[in-house]
Amino acid sequence: MHPSISPYYENLEQFRGRLPHALFTCGTEDPLLDDSVMMATRWLMAGGEACLKIYSGAPHGFLGFVGLLDEAGMGLEDTKAFILERLGRA
Repeated sequence: MHPSISPYYENLEQFRGRLPHALFTCGTEDPLLDDSVMMATRWLMAGGEACLKIYSGAPHGFLGFVGLLDEAGMGLEDTKAFILERLGRA
């Protein structure tokens, strides 16, 4: 596979020292859960800061279900907190 299809296939080592802080969110019912865990691990191995949040029972794309899934609200709050913390406003 090629990185133009997904960053999962990118050689992150070439970005060592330049990777931004990254938040990876995924639900336990997402078929890409393993990919999210691996991507966060690869990010860390390439010297970046990675935070992985896994939401029990949440499906793929769960952040789009605000008001329908409690996990979506939690995910958006966690995302907001992550950004504010990185901006020094937490």
